[in-house]
Amino acid sequence: MIEGDAISCQRKLNVLFLSAVYPPDPAAVGQYMADVADETAHRGHRVKVITANRGYDDPSLRLPTYELRHGVEVYRLSWSSLGKKSLLSRVLGQCSFTFQGLVKAMLGLHPDVVLVSTIPPFGIAAALLLAKIRKSALVFWVMDINPDEAIAMGMVHPRSLSARLMEYMNRLVLRAAKAVITLDSYMALRLHSKICMDHRLFIVSPWPLEETITKTKGIGLKFQREHGLDGKFIVMYSGNHSWVHPLDTLLEAAKKLIYRSDILFVFIGEGVEKKKVELCIKSGMRNIRSLPYQKLDHLGASLSAADVHVVVMGEAMVGIVHPSKIYGAMAVERPILAIAPDRSFISEIVDGRGIGFRLHHGDVNGVVNAIVKLADMEIGERIKMGEKARALVRTFWNQAILRKKVVDLLEQSALMKECRI
Repeated sequence: MIEGDAISCQRKLNVLFLSAVYPPDPAAVGQYMADVADETAHRGHRVKVITANRGYDDPSLRLPTYELRHGVEVYRLSWSSLGKKSLLSRVLGQCSFTFQGLVKAMLGLHPDVVLVSTIPPFGIAAALLLAKIRKSALVFWVMDINPDEAIAMGMVHPRSLSARLMEYMNRLVLRAAKAVITLDSYMALRLHSKICMDHRLFIVSPWPLEETITKTKGIGLKFQREHGLDGKFIVMYSGNHSWVHPLDTLLEAAKKLIYRSDILFVFIGEGVEKKKVELCIKSGMRNIRSLPYQKLDHLGASLSAADVHVVVMGEAMVGIVHPSKIYGAMAVERPILAIAPDRSFISEIVDGRGIGFRLHHGDVNGVVNAIVKLADMEIGERIKMGEKARALVRTFWNQAILRKKVVDLLEQSALMKECRI
């Protein structure tokens, strides 16, 4: 691959982003796409985004058909997100987005570079066809891996037609892409097992949404007061309540800590696992509170309201997904309680760093003991843990540096296409 400091893009590029999620939808993938789109536009390139006009988790959220957002032209498609309540609604929404996205992109758009992510999984088909027809450079940003995720969750059989079709499409896109970006070394190994990409595969970790967190840092107490959380030691899980991040161990720990009236478990977000949280609340567990996703400009406040953040990595999900919520939790200087396998990127971040504790799924007593230890320790010791976490973010997961790396790859991919490198 051409090094970023050895060649630069001198002309204005037309860059197209294909993603079913984009702000103000709170889904993390959309936030990262927006960060990169903003940086690309800041460099003087023309950026267009094709996305859905409804919320990814909440299809009742309606968004404008067209919007000029931070210098980025955002086009939103109707009936391209039908929610995640059933497999059928997901598939229909994905097919609608793929078809409409391709038609929209073909009507007058001649992108030099097409960036596509993995939401929705079928969207890569539209990106591949468009790139071949328009002779555009294709960049594939792999934020989760399907059909591997669906197979690991037992949603589809490995030999099913849908799984084989998805795997076939993945291999086509991986071969065609000028650059493939993924999030950690475990995901890179899994992708390499599908097809050898040598110099075309790059690891760029996610980053905390530092600008939002910086603006709102320090008002966590206000968030606590607004939601009746003040006076408690808050153990927070903030993010997607998904099967890939099983909450059973944490909820069982909450049951055992019902006697501690000073400890409150706060779950923020949406997803299929939210039902388990709500059932616990209905059963009379007053030490659990459930809140919906918070708006992006409230993110720093909600994250700062916690005393400790819980990050969960499913046993079967290593190399398939990457819970990016850990970076935001570290950025607001809070200790981390991780529930994750030994071999995972979460473990590599937490183990031996002095920023919190890591336990295994099913180790309910271990989680209980860790929470009690954090709640009972001197506040100065917790502050030191949080400061260490924030220092790691500044060193290894700096937003400005990482999003520039992605834009560098977009520019370099366009140049490689022109030069046929």
